[in-house]
Amino acid sequence: MREQELIEEGFEKVDVLMEESGDKSDYYYYTLQLNENFVLISDESDEVTRDRWTVSCYEIDMCFKDIEDVQTMIALYKKCSSAV
Repeated sequence: MREQELIEEGFEKVDVLMEESGDKSDYYYYTLQLNENFVLISDESDEVTRDRWTVSCYEIDMCFKDIEDVQTMIALYKKCSSAV
């Protein structure tokens, strides 16, 4: 998926300065917090090649490469959480 697709889906950019991380350069990544314990998180910008981002959900050990799959995950989460 492309960076612009993450932005359009509501992901928030998190900047990490090299002073904070101890890395050789600044980088950033994206997150979408669905609730306090359920977060979707992208690759770090310095690991992305040809604007092909992936999104992980560590709570359920899944990785998504296509924005359509991310959209399905978000819709499913919203559907299940509203049913409770």
